[in-house]
Amino acid sequence: MTNNDRPSKNERRAHARDIARQRAEAERRRKRRNKWFLQGGIGLGIIAVAAIVTLVIVNVNSANTVSATGPKNMITGAIQFTGKDGKVTPVETGAVAANATASPAPTANADGAASVVEYVDWACPVCKQFEAAYADQILDKVKSGDATLAIHPVSILDRNYQNSRYASRAANAAMCVANYDPDKFLDVQTQFFDNQPEEGTKGLTNAEIADLVKQGGATGSKVSECLSTEQFKGWVTKTTDAVLADPALQGTQGFGTPTVVVNGERLANLTDVISKIDAAAK
Repeated sequence: MTNNDRPSKNERRAHARDIARQRAEAERRRKRRNKWFLQGGIGLGIIAVAAIVTLVIVNVNSANTVSATGPKNMITGAIQFTGKDGKVTPVETGAVAANATASPAPTANADGAASVVEYVDWACPVCKQFEAAYADQILDKVKSGDATLAIHPVSILDRNYQNSRYASRAANAAMCVANYDPDKFLDVQTQFFDNQPEEGTKGLTNAEIADLVKQGGATGSKVSECLSTEQFKGWVTKTTDAVLADPALQGTQGFGTPTVVVNGERLANLTDVISKIDAAAK
């Protein structure tokens, strides 16, 4: 090769610039490619994580869904009592089927007895006052055949007991007794009201709840197991939510306990309960 055939200095510089430009372009393409794969991978990862999170949420919700049957003797959501031979007797019914809802409580009876339905939170101080004032009179109406009584346990006052879930645990106890020893339900309820913890405290412990249930006469091993496992925890939530969503049970400030319904009419004034029973039974 002669000197005339060799590239000039300017040509060599131009060639070097072309090579550098090609390499730079190749590097830019490589980075774009890697960025695309990275973003694509992150996107796929996000989709995968979202799918996993969704699956977990679905599984958690499924786990929280009431899949077991509800308590026996509460097919309407309440335990019902009628008068028989001068005594107050619980009405035995089957359990609410798994994932089903309770049937509405009857608003009247074919024999002319007034239907009385009480929505009660065993942690509710006003419920305690109502029971002290009217329970004996209402039960006398049941014994005479002038009325039937249904008690619907609910839990709305957990917030008043230092997040101990006392109201819910007490409602579960009510359902345990209704399911396994319904004859003792009213006696157990009396124990809970007589020994009601003050609002603002942690409420009663599980052991103290179990003691009150025993003092009320419900002493079976199945009752004890129901209490310790909180067997009807899901149903406490489900039935309470149903009550809170029922427009017929709402007062001027929403739902509160006790709420008393006589022949389908929610009483705005609880002091009217006996006169309303008498009027409905005629």
